[in-house]
Amino acid sequence: MDLRDARAGYGLAPSAVAGFVLGAPKHAVVALGGIDGMSLRATLDAVEPEPSGRRALLARIAPAPTTEAIIEQVIDVLAETARLIWPIWFTDVSFPGRDDALGRLAVAVAARDAARAIADLSPSWVEAAARVALAGRPPRVGGILPAVEIAQLALAVSRFGLVLVADVEAACKHGNPAATVHAVEWIAQHIDGAVVARFPELPPNAPPFDRILYGARTLAAANPVEAATVDAGPWIAPWRGLPHPASEIERRLARALGADAELAPLFVFNQCVVTVRGTRPKVDLVWTEGRLVVELDGWGSHGNRVAFMQDRHRDYELIMSGYTVLRLTNDEIAQDMEKAIEKIRDLVVLCRRRAAREI
Repeated sequence: MDLRDARAGYGLAPSAVAGFVLGAPKHAVVALGGIDGMSLRATLDAVEPEPSGRRALLARIAPAPTTEAIIEQVIDVLAETARLIWPIWFTDVSFPGRDDALGRLAVAVAARDAARAIADLSPSWVEAAARVALAGRPPRVGGILPAVEIAQLALAVSRFGLVLVADVEAACKHGNPAATVHAVEWIAQHIDGAVVARFPELPPNAPPFDRILYGARTLAAANPVEAATVDAGPWIAPWRGLPHPASEIERRLARALGADAELAPLFVFNQCVVTVRGTRPKVDLVWTEGRLVVELDGWGSHGNRVAFMQDRHRDYELIMSGYTVLRLTNDEIAQDMEKAIEKIRDLVVLCRRRAAREI
């Protein structure tokens, strides 16, 4: 690949982005340019997960002086992600959730069962890590090598393979580019998965970047100014059926709905809805039988012109498909949960009345 080809990358259609990321070669680092973190997150969120498919973890790498410091940073991100998704680890293993003597005994049994069922899972690590997670802390386990810890944490997040999508712009621009490149190469070698190094624009084909530019792909940024205004923090995708572990608002609303005898059986989080236009938008909350969608809008993911337009077009497609759409802001849920629940309840009543008239 010559310099011109490396900087431009090979063109990648928007429809092929998710496949490129989730299909990255095992133990490899591939570079992706021309797409902002929030757009990439939305693209991966829309993927319908396969039962034994990979997950992606999007995370920003902060500037650091050494390879070891960057690796430690990523281990911290993986440990915090494992804390957030607890008590469901290894994609589909559910651990007991009571932090008492009986609960700790049950967790130890579940850990040993998981170690027997999952290849490359360390029995001693999973039992120690599960005890830490049960206490509500990131499962960092002392006395083990970084190579072992990062491999085990990656399994906890996804037993079928994990792709770390690393936003390396700041680390390369304001830190140590060589250390960053060596770190992502080391990480790719030690997890059951791959690393995608995301750049706003692919770097030149010169050391140290030439090491990770083979097979690079790029997209044209539709609106770089708008894209720069939003911040994509650590995020798992795709995610279905439960409140997203990285969304405090979704988890708070889930707790409130779960305590409501009327509403709790109705709604499911993070599901795709088939529209009459042939699209499959992922919605935050849906009552399928009543054809009611609840969307949760935060400034970080909806606070620019492009997101505003996309939200309205999606509402149009859902309405055309017979769904009622309720949009609640994150601030509204955080400040007045009772009011948010009552809005949902009012629309449940309205949808039931409408359905009764149609019979």
